[in-house]
Amino acid sequence: MLKVKDVKVLKTFNPSGQKQVYLVNIKSMGLESVIMKIGKASSLAALLRVEREVAIQKDMHSNYFPKNFSFELDSDGNYVILEEYINAPQLRECMIQFDTEEKIKNFISELIKGCSLLWDQRIVHRDLKPENILVLQSTPVIIDLGIARALNESTITHHLQKRGPCTPRYASPEQLNNVTSRIDYRTDLFQIGIIIGELFLKNHPYDPTIVGTGMSIVENIENNNYVLDHNEKRMSQELKEVTEKLLEPKQYNRYRNYNKCLSDLGG
Repeated sequence: MLKVKDVKVLKTFNPSGQKQVYLVNIKSMGLESVIMKIGKASSLAALLRVEREVAIQKDMHSNYFPKNFSFELDSDGNYVILEEYINAPQLRECMIQFDTEEKIKNFISELIKGCSLLWDQRIVHRDLKPENILVLQSTPVIIDLGIARALNESTITHHLQKRGPCTPRYASPEQLNNVTSRIDYRTDLFQIGIIIGELFLKNHPYDPTIVGTGMSIVENIENNNYVLDHNEKRMSQELKEVTEKLLEPKQYNRYRNYNKCLSDLGG
């Protein structure tokens, strides 16, 4: 494992899943600013998730994803991940800059292009949300592949769990109901539909305070209750049709080809 003397901590971030996250300088490796994630796998399933996350990221040679530099694991399940530091805000922090439909459509088109690099390898991110998207000069950088699923590999999610791995406020109905057989790239498309609504409304489209019904966002997702217009905000019919298709509760009613979605967005 990396020795403490090798590392100078520059900043401490909020934990990501079960991982502590730091911005560090490691002179011995010639890395001036790098993200260091430290964790301990509490089970075989947790270890497999970490190893899967690292393997996926190592294969991503694209500006849409941070680069992985190294992964070290000891016999007790302790691990250290080093990855590229992207000096850019989370989408959550800069939503206000997306103040026109054109900006929203351009950004979402780029997000879909980035995600397509995963989808073409039959990998589903499963946790697309504003906190997991950095905005680098209006271009998305997709982070946190901790619960990504490779469809060519067997699932490591227990089928008897009420929900599959997800952030419930951004989860598709198939995730909330843990229907693993229906998880594919259209699961990510549902989350992108939520993000479109949130960028336009500057509020979650399933939020009971604007929908006017439901006890929670999750309950409204489960019951297909959302809005894309609120007060003076009126979404164009063109963007509304795209978003409504992305937010179809049945996965098979969403876009079957992400290129068609890109075309409909003008991307």
